[in-house]
Amino acid sequence: MLNEIFELSQSMRRLGIQVVSWHRYLKECPRGKTFFVDLNAKSEISAIREITDPGRLTQLRKYEKAAGYSFPSFNILPLWQLTDRGQIETAGTLRRSIGSKKIPSADDFANEVMGFVANARSAWIDVDKKLGGRDAMDKVNGCLGSVIADLSKLVRRSDNDNSKPFVAIMERASLLDGDRLHHQLSNWLVSQFKNIDGNWLTWFDMLFSLSDSKPKAWSIVFELSDQSAFQYPVNHDRVYDFLNNCLQQGDAKSAEEINKKSIHPDAFGAIDGGRDESFPEVKMSRFGKINLRAMSRESLCQVRYGLAESKSFPVAQSVRQECKNSLEWISRDERQGITWCDISSVNGRSTVLFAYPSKLADQVPAYASLLNGDEDSGDLHIEGKFEACAKSIADAISGRTKSEEMRDIVIFALTKPDGFRTKVLYSSRFSESHIIVSARDWEEGCLNIPSIKLRQFGATKGEKPQWRDPITPFTTQILECLNTVWRRAGTESTSCKSVRLADAISLMLGPKETSASTANRLLQTTLRNSTGLLLATGQASILGRVHMVAKNQQKHQLLIPRILGLLLWKLGIQKGDYMKTPAFWVGRMLSLADQLHLQYCYQVRKGEIPPQLVGNSLMSTALNTPEHAISVLAERIRPYYAWAQTVHTGENIGLIKYFLAQLGSVSNQLAELDLPKRTNDTDRATMLLGYLSRPEKETKTHDEGDDTNADSE
Repeated sequence: MLNEIFELSQSMRRLGIQVVSWHRYLKECPRGKTFFVDLNAKSEISAIREITDPGRLTQLRKYEKAAGYSFPSFNILPLWQLTDRGQIETAGTLRRSIGSKKIPSADDFANEVMGFVANARSAWIDVDKKLGGRDAMDKVNGCLGSVIADLSKLVRRSDNDNSKPFVAIMERASLLDGDRLHHQLSNWLVSQFKNIDGNWLTWFDMLFSLSDSKPKAWSIVFELSDQSAFQYPVNHDRVYDFLNNCLQQGDAKSAEEINKKSIHPDAFGAIDGGRDESFPEVKMSRFGKINLRAMSRESLCQVRYGLAESKSFPVAQSVRQECKNSLEWISRDERQGITWCDISSVNGRSTVLFAYPSKLADQVPAYASLLNGDEDSGDLHIEGKFEACAKSIADAISGRTKSEEMRDIVIFALTKPDGFRTKVLYSSRFSESHIIVSARDWEEGCLNIPSIKLRQFGATKGEKPQWRDPITPFTTQILECLNTVWRRAGTESTSCKSVRLADAISLMLGPKETSASTANRLLQTTLRNSTGLLLATGQASILGRVHMVAKNQQKHQLLIPRILGLLLWKLGIQKGDYMKTPAFWVGRMLSLADQLHLQYCYQVRKGEIPPQLVGNSLMSTALNTPEHAISVLAERIRPYYAWAQTVHTGENIGLIKYFLAQLGSVSNQLAELDLPKRTNDTDRATMLLGYLSRPEKETKTHDEGDDTNADSE
């Protein structure tokens, strides 16, 4: 990943893109429960205010050199731990009374709370702490002691209005330690119960831990109680800019001292220091923290050649900061769908896919959307979205001047397989022209199917079902569809990991030989995992009903037919050829047999329809031994065929005669061909497409189910 990000940083520099370069130790605050703690000039707590505005939370930053040791924000645990089981139960009952009609008076409630405090022990002190260990009290002391001491060496005192608030809060907080802060927080919180307000539950939870499990931490952010005496509050953008400049100037001085010594260039040619420190983190709103590089000496591959950790790939501090800045810039929320997309839902784990030009321009086409589409995975109304996205990118490229060169598109994906550590899942690059040609080929391949109409519900609740065309999948939707295994006649599904992101991208962007090899493997996976769904969906459409599946999986029924067509296309099998094969005609005959059987049930059995129509019941056999399936069909269809030949009046008589004629035509086609005794994967795929094929006239067979949500079975 470092190589791609470094190249991006150089491209941003050439384009003149200015990025706020936040120091690696000036980090965003967490987004959980957070409170401003106002300190007055006497270092006393004057107020505690919960921060409820999500936008305000995203603006907060803290200096954090080591995990858990930060300023002016850090985490604290609830203050008191009750040890007596009876008191724990009494406190739990009192807590549940908050907000009820039987809440005690403020005086009684405050007395109860003070009684609990008097008999509790500090939750910040671990009585079982091992020698040399650290508990919550030690961490708070570190935040108020060593962290402020470090900052005092870096933050310069001046008459600058931007510096005064931060210098003041450091001076006030430095007069506290863990015991004093614990005491002041407890006194302030207890005092809040003397008057009824809407925050009692919050104050109660900050005071007491009633569970035996590890209590949940809160974040506090120090602020000045007399903000009006200063130009800005402590937690203001101007103050953060001042602090950021101080930290970076400190690094610059260290770099000057190192440069005076003899130092070899790093992996990217830089000659400054900072190579033995940890890499800076990048925080994405949808992905969490990203470590640019994390290598452990404990890994055998690190020590095999005697070069472990930073010595195995030396990277100077200036390069690290540039890489951090560029990754932060490209992963901003406003660039979602343009340079990056969240594919966690289709990949089954936390994953982000990046796609951007190696040489940036003023306007970057939405390459990420071409690969992933939009985020609404349950949206069925996406007909033409892939095509529209591909066209917009092609138009953007064709609109360039002749002097502008074609660029490479960098594509890489990051994932967190264990939820914490970041891993590069995929990395490659392709020319813009190749991507456009591949997108057009993808469109053609997805249209490599006969006319298919499937029954689906409308866009709004209560809207009648309608006939829908299959839709073109985006690249990553291949993962979602093919990694779903359908069982029990397409009514139940489970997830699997048969198909990887690299397979989906290879299918679209890989060389012809690679794409064909991938398509051959994915075709086998599609047939194994999706046949049950396709057969159930096909019969439901013949019945004029909607095959019910989970809402977020409804689109699978519209995507998989075109995926089949695409896979056949990548294997060099076009519909003009496979629609003349015996396998296709077998599927078509079984579909016509179902429709004739359905009309027989309406006319003769007075609407009593069996769980499976005759053709659908034979599809499983036909997919393996079509010759045997046709011989069985010849016996089973006799009563329906004989009835259709003799009936001359009644409802849908024209349609019945149409099916009769079509069956005769297909029979003649099959008579001229040699039916295979065994089938291969391409035969099975074409047979399924033959079964699903629905000329326009056949979609009007019956509209039963328009007013119901019944399944096809």
